[in-house]
Amino acid sequence: MNWVRTETFKIRGYEIGPDHRVPLQNLCGYMEEAAALHASELGFAVETLARRGLAWALTRIWIEFHELPCLGGAVPDEEESSLVRVKTWPVAVERLQYRRDFLISWRDRVLAKAASDWVVINLETRRAERIPEFISALQPRAPEKVMAGGRLKLPSQESGPELAAFTVRRADIDRNNHVNNARFTEWLVEATPAEISSSGQIRLLQIMYRAESRYGDVVVARGAREPESGAFLCGLYRRSDGRELVRARAVWN
Repeated sequence: MNWVRTETFKIRGYEIGPDHRVPLQNLCGYMEEAAALHASELGFAVETLARRGLAWALTRIWIEFHELPCLGGAVPDEEESSLVRVKTWPVAVERLQYRRDFLISWRDRVLAKAASDWVVINLETRRAERIPEFISALQPRAPEKVMAGGRLKLPSQESGPELAAFTVRRADIDRNNHVNNARFTEWLVEATPAEISSSGQIRLLQIMYRAESRYGDVVVARGAREPESGAFLCGLYRRSDGRELVRARAVWN
């Protein structure tokens, strides 16, 4: 049983932004893919759960960044410069939550570390259920933790100013028939005011996923700086009924 899995992803030219860095949402996509492949190896793949009428859903993620990979000075044919490695492993099952940690590296340097919480949802009721025994029974005895983690407590931004709005397209929908987690991350970054995001790199990102969004929804971003720390607080809401979809906190410097 391989409790730890490392996946290597090749950075494609079309992924690189004008700052020559890999966008944050792409790194989140790498982590999601590595987690899915490892879950399949351990015996609880997306398809395995689907046959039981269940699915994985990400509920929280806490990412600490050292840097984002920058290909601005890389030699085009230097293969190692275009490879990002994602190491992932399960940590623990606590009630309805399944914790999985990540280490992202590039050129043998750690770029980021992340702790994530997942739940298993019933595809019919769309509600979380207890982690099935065949999953909870397969846990390492003394797993490493990349950070203390802990339960996120982020304030609502319901009364904050509107910063941006996004209409959910078919391209935003994943195989669970809702907006993909990485797409939410992209919208959070897009909604960040230029005076914040242009001041430097993102160093910390905390996200709580609170509800699903589907094709045709209009998603509104609201947020403002946190007075005490200067961090950027943001929430995503469905315009039609005001339902809160995501809460987030980001630190840029």
